Amino acid sequence: MKPIDPRTKLLLGAAIIAGVLAAKSPVSLFSQLTLILSAIFLLKKAKPFFHVLKMVVPMIFFVFIISWLSFDSYNALMLSIRLFNLLISSFLIFQYIPPEELAGGLRKMKIPFGFVFLLTTAVRFVPLMQNKIRCIREAQMSRGIDLRLKVKNTKNFMALLGPLLVQSFILADELAVAMEVRGYGCKNRSFRKDYRLAFLDYAVMIVSVAILTIFIHWETGL
Repeated sequence: MKPIDPRTKLLLGAAIIAGVLAAKSPVSLFSQLTLILSAIFLLKKAKPFFHVLKMVVPMIFFVFIISWLSFDSYNALMLSIRLFNLLISSFLIFQYIPPEELAGGLRKMKIPFGFVFLLTTAVRFVPLMQNKIRCIREAQMSRGIDLRLKVKNTKNFMALLGPLLVQSFILADELAVAMEVRGYGCKNRSFRKDYRLAFLDYAVMIVSVAILTIFIHWETGL
């Protein structure tokens, strides 16, 4: 069977994000949370998800506390769940759409190549920089520099930021050389794969838009 076109995946991802933003009732938000978590485990993305969860949970907790102090516990809980749904649905979308497919789909949608290049490069560099941060952190801690998240260790973080800054400049220089070698400024640019919409793509688009429309009408009570 022909794989789904990246444009279809992007529309499906946009529909998921719109559905999370349109949800108003606790039942809808918890149902969305259940569906998104189920999709993550069905697509076998649990391992990277738990790595992301370590960064997401403290932020959600911070948002909950601030919202609770500003409003009340109900609104704080609703806001926290909505933000969590947005973050994990975005994670699922970017896990499901590889950078090369993302670039090809956006170019087919007539998005300027400069913007597409910046977006896909950022997506590719996030895991690369995470790996470099981990390597630098482990190397410095092996030298006896404590980089655990404690207030007293604040002064030690220059031992992490300094090498990371140097590595960033090296990566930027390597990327610039690679772009120049591959003729980045060439006008008659060609792509390795030509994406074409098939019947399945149109069917998925129509069904996803229909479900989103029905859900929005349901939530707004129209």
